[in-house]
Amino acid sequence: MKKTYKCKSCGCEVVSLMKPSECQVCGGREWMMLTTTKTVNLGDEPMAIDKDLLSSFKFRSTIQNFCQTVGWNLYSIDDTIAILRFNMDSGSTQTVFIIKYDSTLEFSCPSSLKLDDIDDIPHRLSTLLLKKNAGYKFGFWSIKEIANKQIFSIIHNAEMSLIDINYFCKIVDRLIQECDEFEQAIANIMNS
Repeated sequence: MKKTYKCKSCGCEVVSLMKPSECQVCGGREWMMLTTTKTVNLGDEPMAIDKDLLSSFKFRSTIQNFCQTVGWNLYSIDDTIAILRFNMDSGSTQTVFIIKYDSTLEFSCPSSLKLDDIDDIPHRLSTLLLKKNAGYKFGFWSIKEIANKQIFSIIHNAEMSLIDINYFCKIVDRLIQECDEFEQAIANIMNS
């Protein structure tokens, strides 16, 4: 559900699924959530990336347009990769990578759980995440090697022709929420 956030520095109001990382008006980073929500007209036109929009330029402009429409700040973007960061209510920051392949977008949200070797991965944890995968419609858990570390990541692959702003938001929201819940559960286990 979209919420209305008010910048504590300048009073600018933003309607967004997630708390914005930075105010686009003043650059402030402190937000207050308002009790009322404003409706956002996303338009009747689908903003799907279709076969005619597969160029690198359109990837960039489409992702920028989606993020601007919903009030998300892009951390970084080029012609094939976009990076979004979200400050979560738990206090953590979740990062989503969107990578453009031929006709597919890969959305991935790596967790903070990093292991040195594949043999260090707890089998019970892998089994639990595989069982969770069976119930998911958005995303699946995997183990990716990033910077010589084994990292649990939640990923979703989607055909570009199917992506509109609503689907885009659902994917990103699902991945960051699942990853944040996973990290909080791991932190609770390690602290007990």
